Amino acid sequence: MARTKLQFYFLATGFVFLALFSGLVLRTLTHEDDRPTRETSNFLVRTSWTVFRVSSMVTTLFLAAVCFHISSIRASKYHTLPSILLFYIMNQMLRLFSGSVLRKFDASAKDPRRAQEEFLISRMQRDANTAYGKRHRFSNIKSLEDLRNSHPLTSYDHYEEYIQRMTDGEKNVLICEDMVRFGITSGTTGKGKLIPIPKSRNSTQVNPIQILWQAAIRRKYGIPSPLQKDIILYVNPKPTKTPGGDVVGPMHLYTDDMKFIITQMVSVPWEATSISTEHEAHYLTLLFGLRDPDIGRWMGPFSSQIHKAMSKVENHWEQFVHDIKTGTVDKDLKISTEVREACEKALLPEPERAEELRREFEKGFNGIMRRVWPHLKYIFGINTADFTQKLEEKYAKGVPIVAPAYSSTEGDYGINLWYDEDKYALLPSLCIYEFIPVKNIDEADPKTLLLDEVKKGETYEMFVSPLCGFYRYRFGDVIKVVDFYYNLPVIKFMYRSGQLLNLRAEKVTELSVDEAVQHMVNSITETKITNWISAENTLLSGMSEG
Repeated sequence: MARTKLQFYFLATGFVFLALFSGLVLRTLTHEDDRPTRETSNFLVRTSWTVFRVSSMVTTLFLAAVCFHISSIRASKYHTLPSILLFYIMNQMLRLFSGSVLRKFDASAKDPRRAQEEFLISRMQRDANTAYGKRHRFSNIKSLEDLRNSHPLTSYDHYEEYIQRMTDGEKNVLICEDMVRFGITSGTTGKGKLIPIPKSRNSTQVNPIQILWQAAIRRKYGIPSPLQKDIILYVNPKPTKTPGGDVVGPMHLYTDDMKFIITQMVSVPWEATSISTEHEAHYLTLLFGLRDPDIGRWMGPFSSQIHKAMSKVENHWEQFVHDIKTGTVDKDLKISTEVREACEKALLPEPERAEELRREFEKGFNGIMRRVWPHLKYIFGINTADFTQKLEEKYAKGVPIVAPAYSSTEGDYGINLWYDEDKYALLPSLCIYEFIPVKNIDEADPKTLLLDEVKKGETYEMFVSPLCGFYRYRFGDVIKVVDFYYNLPVIKFMYRSGQLLNLRAEKVTELSVDEAVQHMVNSITETKITNWISAENTLLSGMSEG
């Protein structure tokens, strides 16, 4: 492994600290520094001097060890001194706290009902004095059973009046805490919805959820060196503001306060994150990513986006090679002068890397991600329409593709502790769960089951009470309980309740249609399907049944 210039700096600094440590030890052994203790009989002075001397030796030895470690692990040559220090410290902190977080999670998994009751009480205490909490008498709700008996099952329509008041700037409406912003859903089952994102959710995402999935990945695949960089696909969604001044945007949104950490994680300049067109944004992300052979992680967030990005590399590889060789940006990209200047300032001609890429691209694109990024640990991409399988079959052969968390704009629901398949242990300390068997979901007032009342192998529609201020909320996900982690249900996402296909008056899930299409195709010799779509055939609309 070749060291970067900064790593040689850390190696030299490590020897300096080691020399300082050796000098301190030598002076201690020869009693050269004992004068203060010889000239006074004051116990406090003597003790303080001894503590100072020992702590100095421990500190210099520790700093020497850190410098030697940084100099010995794989690192991107595009790191700066601040980014090396930041990511090294962050990684060590995550590892330091992972044990306690895992123990706490396991405790909640062994008694999930208790964890749910405790979370409910904290929610009731937080929101009892809000307009919504007063109307629904949160001060009288002391248990999950009280919640089931006194609060109705809800959909988004139930909250629209309160959301409107919040967007106008009114406080203490749904949640009694400061907000980060309003999230907006993708609208897969209808019009996009505004969702309050409280600060408590922002902090929990950074801490236990991140630590849990990184600990799980470490056990399964190992993790990248803290000094490797990431490729993160991002297109600026052009956030807006409410009349009350709150920002509105999707969950994957870069804000100004994230500038330092994002620019240390990736190589693409911050100016490029302002691009709102997918082709230009992804081209620059890929350009800066391709020049770095030491990339450690690829992040989508969806496997379909990663597949599309790698298709772009396949179709435009000669332009990428040219830009890396010359240190320029494709003149046909429709980007502002500011973005172009920032990117070309960050790019330097790298003919050797360009030639490496050319050789690999000319061999073909099967397994190309492992070949151009030989130290890539894993790809983060949530599976959509079987694009994970398509990635594995072509571009990403030999690279694990993981979906670490199950979440939506409304909340965080599960963590993948296994990565052999897309299954998730629920998070009883971050969300309240209720379940309705699929056979009962069309009933006017169906009875819900709690976390400890579901059965393995059964399929349910899931209702949630997450941190955003919604309660017993129907967000449309249908799940199957596939296992238990201790006493905690492990679930697999099946489909959205709003994505049923009406085939000749028969409601069929997307999953069922996909299985039927795949079965049909597999029965035809030498035929392979790449994708499919369904649409109503209006030619049959006038035909009589039978």
